Amino acid sequence: MKKLILLTYTFPPLSSGGTPLVLNMCRYLPANDWEVIVVTVKNPVGMKTDTSLLSDLPEGLKVIRIPHGRTGVAPQSFKTQKQNPVKKLISFIAHNYILIPDRVITWRNHVLPALKSVIETEKPHAIMSLGPHHSLHLIAMSAARETALPLIPFFGDLWLADSNVEWPSRLNRFIESLLERKVVRKARGIVATTEGSTGYFVGKYSKICPPTHVAENAYDPRRIQRIDSPVPRPDFLTAGWTGNFFASHTPEALLSGLEMFYKRNPNSKLRIKMAGGIDSVSLKRLDRAPLSGRVTHHGHLKWADVPQFQRDCNILIGYLTSRRGSELKNSSKTAEYLVSGRAILGIVPEGAMARRIRKLGRGYIVLPDAEAIALKLENLEYQWKTSSLRVPVDFAQIEKQFSAENVMKGLADFLNRMAGP
Repeated sequence: MKKLILLTYTFPPLSSGGTPLVLNMCRYLPANDWEVIVVTVKNPVGMKTDTSLLSDLPEGLKVIRIPHGRTGVAPQSFKTQKQNPVKKLISFIAHNYILIPDRVITWRNHVLPALKSVIETEKPHAIMSLGPHHSLHLIAMSAARETALPLIPFFGDLWLADSNVEWPSRLNRFIESLLERKVVRKARGIVATTEGSTGYFVGKYSKICPPTHVAENAYDPRRIQRIDSPVPRPDFLTAGWTGNFFASHTPEALLSGLEMFYKRNPNSKLRIKMAGGIDSVSLKRLDRAPLSGRVTHHGHLKWADVPQFQRDCNILIGYLTSRRGSELKNSSKTAEYLVSGRAILGIVPEGAMARRIRKLGRGYIVLPDAEAIALKLENLEYQWKTSSLRVPVDFAQIEKQFSAENVMKGLADFLNRMAGP
């Protein structure tokens, strides 16, 4: 069995959109003759944790946890309270001009020596870094260079082309473009989650780009299965969303569309359930008319509670803002939605996520525009009343493309090719 060092900040108990990907790798790569040895953080700074995730780790998995000393700089968030102007200025300078490409770069001096020690002990066949955070690609690149290991960066989200990132200056973007180019040049192979994302590297770095591979954001068949049971509240049309809003990925279009819909349809039976990270300003909107009593925020769900949340919905909502790069993304929830058997509403721009929802989910796509969202919701409520909501039917194809067993088999085949001499 070959060995893969996986350098990742996203790892249980840390809970984020990348956590299912990491768990799928740890569970299903060993079934394809790749032992995963995880090097991760002992004390994740400034991110949500869910200790229930620890029970989902495969038995016997090797995990090396390295402390991350606090930098004294708080992570960026949706804080709305007034800050000391001096501290605010220091935080701005640090996040945008010192902690490049991100604050996890301060972990480098802690993790790099430990990483090289693990490599010397385990003698792996390759090292994979999972970003974001993209600092991990730089750290893994240093370790790979000093130990002559193949470097395989995995871009769960893109670096320069991520729609959720705003650049403070041309200088900042220029520096990070040099860093991205360096990682691409040193990589033995590159992995991303959509064909558009791998196409980005091929198109931009055609002369130096190594082989690429698409590893879809997958569902774990041990955890997520087709929903056959009816929705508990047949007298209401229930739509559910889970995820995290942050940075430029805001719920503005969604909430404005809902407000417009309820003003036009005050007797509507549509009820919205939201779970995950939402900024405080948006949360206050949920407490005001016309959303109050109709849109409910359930906080952060535990990992084990997500399948039940989905079962309790008629419609599952995927959401992306209309920003450059969004067309390359596909949410980690899409695969779970497709296999669920529930109707899917994608409030997304045309692109990778829209194609998956429309083709395999027979789902509904609407641009993240308030007027368009309101109209689509009216149409969906009519279809619900007439029992004509479309749901996925081609589960054989969904399993083939999105089951973690199949996705990780494909990734293992790619690793076999990349880990040769």
